[in-house]
Amino acid sequence: MEPAMIMVLVLCAGVLALLVWFEVNSRRNEASKKQATTPAQSTFEPSPKESQSRADPEVKKIKAA
Repeated sequence: MEPAMIMVLVLCAGVLALLVWFEVNSRRNEASKKQATTPAQSTFEPSPKESQSRADPEVKKIKAA
């Protein structure tokens, strides 16, 4: 093989490896962002069971009156 052909193949392999690395990092960052936002949302928004348990005493008060 000619040296120019070897150089082109090496450069193509390097670019391909760089693109794969970018994609892996991008997916890793997206996953970490989702994990970081999920607990924060759960602290601000009550779960359906919590909101229902909070509403039950109010309903009982209304029925008692």
